Amino acid sequence: MADIHLPFPLVDSHFHASSMTHKGFDVVPLLQDCFSQGLVAAIDAGIDEQDFQTRLELAQSFPRLFLGAGIHPCESGQENWEERFEAIIQQCQHPKVVAIGETGLEYYWDNVERNVQQKAFSQHLELAAQQNLPIIVHNREADDDVIKQIQQSSCRTGVMHCFSSDWSTAKKALDLGFSLSFAGNISYGKNEAVLEAARNVPIERLLIETDAPYLSPRPRRGKPNHPGHVGYTLEFLCDLRGISVEEGAKQTTENARRLFALEKAT
Repeated sequence: MADIHLPFPLVDSHFHASSMTHKGFDVVPLLQDCFSQGLVAAIDAGIDEQDFQTRLELAQSFPRLFLGAGIHPCESGQENWEERFEAIIQQCQHPKVVAIGETGLEYYWDNVERNVQQKAFSQHLELAAQQNLPIIVHNREADDDVIKQIQQSSCRTGVMHCFSSDWSTAKKALDLGFSLSFAGNISYGKNEAVLEAARNVPIERLLIETDAPYLSPRPRRGKPNHPGHVGYTLEFLCDLRGISVEEGAKQTTENARRLFALEKAT
């Protein structure tokens, strides 16, 4: 049986089922174990339009598995963009889709021209507003431009996934109506600016995620990640904030249910 650490009922607000398969996980029995041992719900975030049907078939096998529909900034530079984005528009009509994304700006790898990423992000933001869905935002070394684009859009609900920026950026995102989600890399404890943000974000705007199969939390670091490890991240955050794990579990679970309207989706 897989190593599963879910001390209380929890929601993994961001993972990638297709990438887990590529890493060698047998995803169906693994998710069965996770859901049977305390995983309340999980959001399988999209990175492109091509594997949606496979992801949907998996989600339809699990009542509490939901989807994001979107194109990751690293995938936004391919040809036939309008055709590709039209597929995202169609996908977000499905009741299993509870969010737009993952989308945003990736300036670390910078393998797609920044103006191309920005155009794609803008379209995702407006789609989220039109569909009244939260948006899942990827931000890597692009704080100012991410905040600027959200400010210029009509989108005012979503989550800054795998938040890795400072408290100043966090406050700007919070002022725009966004929540912050922290992944296993918060447990590495190397970035004081991120730790400050994690301490100070209002608890009603706090989410947890695995970003599986990436960013395994400290006890599992160096091994592929999965949704059953989200409890490790919760425990680190609760210790950092000086609250009980039970309180953190209840609040982050309620936050995810509210943001993604999970009660309506089930």
